[in-house]
Parts: sequence; structure tokens; C-alpha cells
Amino acid sequence: MKKTITIETRKKFVGLAFISLWLVGLILFWIYPLVYSLFMSLNKVTIMTDHLQFDFVGFANFKKALTQDAAIPNTFLQFIQQTVLIIPIIVVFSLIIALLLNQKFKGRGLIRGIFFLPVVLTSGNLINTLVGQKQGSISFLVSVTARDTFSSLGPTWGATVNNILANFLIILWYSGVQMLILIAGLQSISPSVYEAAKIDGANGWEALWKITLPGITPFIFISTVYTIVDQFTLTSNPILKIVNDTIFGSNMGFGYASAISWLYFIVITLFLAVSFLIFRNSLRGMRR
Repeated sequence: MKKTITIETRKKFVGLAFISLWLVGLILFWIYPLVYSLFMSLNKVTIMTDHLQFDFVGFANFKKALTQDAAIPNTFLQFIQQTVLIIPIIVVFSLIIALLLNQKFKGRGLIRGIFFLPVVLTSGNLINTLVGQKQGSISFLVSVTARDTFSSLGPTWGATVNNILANFLIILWYSGVQMLILIAGLQSISPSVYEAAKIDGANGWEALWKITLPGITPFIFISTVYTIVDQFTLTSNPILKIVNDTIFGSNMGFGYASAISWLYFIVITLFLAVSFLIFRNSLRGMRR
């Protein structure tokens, strides 16, 4: 007697068929490289004529990166400090521009396109050139007075703030995608909600804090996550440059570079976890 397949089971098979190629790609291009890099980080990898030779060293590569190679902790610390300051700047700037461009006025679509244009036009090489030549700087922001002001923060934080100001325009260029995400969030709020609030006597400022910001909290969270990932994968990223130089220009090779990459991966995960914790209560409130 043949066993009949229920409609629910058929739907599951159809769903698996649709995501099968994605699962294959996930395994081949994400899970396998991730596990393999972890394996290499625990070994000293030597390039032989026709193969790679692995000599197990345990956590020696991690210990060297954290305690013996002074450049690694210093670069990590400086980059983390810079990222902690840059992420709120980009998200807040994107939110302000999104609020302005969500208003009704002539040429709104054109101005939106202008703000998004740098995302389309700026390649990694172009950004590296602009950063190297300080073409994104605002002179009055990096004047002697500004340097003297921020020097009170200490050598590390002061240098970080000055570096951000020196490339202020370029940082704002990275706000295009976040701006579109937040505009989509603003447009998801029904106008009738604002009309009801206006009837109840709420002014624009109260509507912003009581309706707009709570309503687009999930979109702010998405923008924050996108900004974190974007900042950690920039071509001008100093840590990625260290990894690249370690692989191709150093005797330490693949094993040491993999260890640095895993430390970097842990830092990214911590940033994402912190952002989730910050928005956790708001996201739970939206689900209810």
C-alpha cells in the first residue's frame, strides 16, 4: 500500500528545492571556508611545491597576535575606537537626511538620487585615493584649534577624532544605503497615525519622538547592522590590509593571517551583539 504524501510535506519539499542552490552556496562558500580558516589558524602553514604543509601549533598564532605582535592590538584598538564614533555619525546623519527627504517638495526624487549617487560611483580604489590625498577633509574641522581641542581626549582618542574629521565628507558618503532604508521605514508609517496625533494636540516634535522614531526602530537597527558590516569590510580597512600583507608579504603566512582574521571576526560579532542588545527592547515592543 502506497503511502500518500500530504500537501504540507509537498510544500516543504518545494521549499527545500527552492533554497537548495542557496544551501549549496552557503556550505561551499561560507561554512567550508570558515571551518578551514579556523583549522589553518591552529597550524603553521608552509607552502610546499605541490601542497600545503600543516604543523599544529594550537593557539600559538592567537597568542602571538595578542601579546607579541604590538602592531595588531594597536591597530585593532584604533580601528575599534574610530568605528565606535563613525557608526553613530553615519546612522544619525542618514536619519536626518531621510526625515528631510521624506517631506513633500519639488525635486525630491532628484535630490534622493544625488545623495545615493556616491554609493554607485565610488569604487574601492577611488575611496582609497581620496582618503590618501585627504580630499574628503573639511579644512576648518581639522584646523590647529580643532587639533588642540581634541588633544585633551588623549593621544589615541584625539588622533581618532582628528582622523574622522579629516575624512568627514567621505564618511557621509557612506550614508546612501542607510538613507534609503530609513526612508522606506518612514513611508511604512500610516499618515492616519500622524493625523490622529495632530487631532489629539501633538506637535511635530512630539510626533517625532512618540510615533516616528518608535515606528522606524527596526529600520534603524537594520541601518546600524549594515553600517557595522560596511565599515568592517571597507577596502581601506587597516586590519584587512594587515591580513593581506601577512598572507602575501610575510613569512608568517596563512596560519597567522587566519588567526588575525578570526580575532577580527570575533570583534565584528561583538559589535553586532552589542547593537542587538541596544535595540532588543524596542524590537520586542514592536513584535507585541
